[in-house]
Formats: sequence, structure tokens, C-alpha cells
Amino acid sequence: MRIRVSAVFEREGEILCMKYIYGGKEVSALPGGGVERDLPLKEAIVEEWKEELGVKLEIGDVILIGEAPATKRHPQTLHIIFEALEVRGTPKIRPDSTHSLDITWVPVDRLPKTPLYPDVGKQLYSYLTDRKGRSLDFISNCMERGFW
Repeated sequence: MRIRVSAVFEREGEILCMKYIYGGKEVSALPGGGVERDLPLKEAIVEEWKEELGVKLEIGDVILIGEAPATKRHPQTLHIIFEALEVRGTPKIRPDSTHSLDITWVPVDRLPKTPLYPDVGKQLYSYLTDRKGRSLDFISNCMERGFW
């Protein structure tokens, strides 16, 4: 099983994402990446943001966990999504470290309908708009809509 970590940074009602084109469609992705063997999860996400966006990141709690079933192109993946408490620096795509086209700020109110990787827009919207429910959701298939 592959493990992928990502983080959600909210600012002024929007979250920071990376823009990709998958199958001819624009998809926003939560910044992050695969975890190398024996690397602590929080270190992995901090390193991914540094390499791909050129920023320093302070990580909070895990806010969502989701499982994506294996496909012909991708192994089964466990997505672990953290809250980003603080970002130091100006995020910008570093083309030497990512295939992302650009950064994009996705309005929180559009998350349920936004093609998002992993496909956790509905759950993320609920988390960000209803701060009372801070428990973790387990998403048995966070690739259900298949935007990539």
C-alpha cells in the first residue's frame, strides 16, 4: 500500500491547491506526496511543501484519512490529510520538483463540486464549515469520482 500525505491551508475562505490537467480536465490537488519508507509522516509533508512550493510549513492534526482502491495505473493508496497551521514564504510552483501547472486557491464553498485530488471535497467542506465536528472521517474510496 502506498501512503500519501497532504495538508490543507485555509486563508480568507480559500484553500491552497496545486493545479493539474488529468485526462484533459483541470484538477486541483492538495499539496503533498508519497511517503518514502521510514520517513515520519509530518516530516514527509513538510519536505513535500518545501520542495514543490518553496515554503516552510507548520503542521497540525490529521483531519481526514481516506483509502483509494488500487487501479491498473495506481496502487492502493492511504491518504492522510493534515491541517496546515502556518505557511512561511510565498507558495509558488517549483517546476524542477513537480508537474503541477500552478497554484490555485479554491473557495471553501466550492469544495463539494471541485474536482479535487484526493476526492475529499465534501468531507473537507464539512470539516472547514462545521468546526464542532473535529473527529476523523474514514473515506473508504476517496477516488470515487475519478477526475484523474
